[in-house]
Amino acid sequence: MEKVCPVCNELVMKTFSCDRCGEEMVDKGRAQEFSDQYTANMPINDSENFCIHVYECTACNFFKKTPIEKIKI
Repeated sequence: MEKVCPVCNELVMKTFSCDRCGEEMVDKGRAQEFSDQYTANMPINDSENFCIHVYECTACNFFKKTPIEKIKI
């Protein structure tokens, strides 16, 4: 069985409230794609059990890295 990120593979949609203002945060993708010059042919650099996503607050623009637990398929 393979483990995949349910957010990256659009199996679930996760939303979080901002730690600063309480408004909704939106997913900006995997941390690797957000901070590095990532291309589709590069290997994914994450852990076996978690995928780190960056979320941004729609109100105050606060950013937060959040681990998303991978699931078995």
